[in-house]
Amino acid sequence: MFVMLFSAQVIAALGFGSCFPYSVPGLYAGIADPPTRTARDTGHRAGAGHRNGRGALTIAWWRRADHTR
Repeated sequence: MFVMLFSAQVIAALGFGSCFPYSVPGLYAGIADPPTRTARDTGHRAGAGHRNGRGALTIAWWRRADHTR
């Protein structure tokens, strides 16, 4: 978790925070840059894609799990 938070701050400071889902809260807070329309739209898309991907992988894991125990 520490690595993700640290990398989110570094990526936001480099100017690519809007493409990294974990940097979006920092961008809204104004830590790296003032929030812009591009940052909000891209950040929300990246966050939604990440969330949907995790959900799909979790469902796939549950379907393949050994439920006989």
